[in-house]
Amino acid sequence: MMKRFLILPLAVLLCLPSLKSLEALEALNTVEIQGISIPPTIQLAGQTLQLNGAGLRTFTFLMVPIKIYVASLYTPTVIRSAATALEGSAPMEFDFTFLRAVGQDDVTKAWSSQFDQSVSYTYPGYARDRDTFIGMFGPLQSMGVEQVQFVGTNTVVFDQGTQKGSIPGRDFQKAFLSLWFGSKPVASDLQRALLGRDKVTAGG
Repeated sequence: MMKRFLILPLAVLLCLPSLKSLEALEALNTVEIQGISIPPTIQLAGQTLQLNGAGLRTFTFLMVPIKIYVASLYTPTVIRSAATALEGSAPMEFDFTFLRAVGQDDVTKAWSSQFDQSVSYTYPGYARDRDTFIGMFGPLQSMGVEQVQFVGTNTVVFDQGTQKGSIPGRDFQKAFLSLWFGSKPVASDLQRALLGRDKVTAGG
């Protein structure tokens, strides 16, 4: 009886995945785009958020596509339609990893252009909130990360790991969501990627 008691736990232990196996499994679930590893989950406001989708933002100049940043979206539950995404609420997180260094003027111009061209939801005080939001971002190093988090009804901004401030109110969250999922999204292919509707390849 003693031998059986000792052997059974050993057999069970042998069937359990090793630490290396668990690490390998996690690695398999990690998305990679342009050499950037995007984890399958993150922690925000005491909750585990899952990667809803990720994709590459490009800009065509003289018919040549220029790779700008890798964007990823984390949500509590899976979102697959733009209409559902527009109603998304906290907690949520957008990460933008830039593939090249960007000067202050270009950062400001890029965000300003995106808001001017793509926001489909506005409200009294929108222009003030938009300008405050854009002003939180500084020049970027190559592989610098901008993060936008929805925590409660606040939109919290991180620039390369430093918290810069927050915009209060659900209205600004709706305006920000309309950038990506409204009637004139920043990029339709990026919208599909953030919704997890396009297969992401290792090369981006």
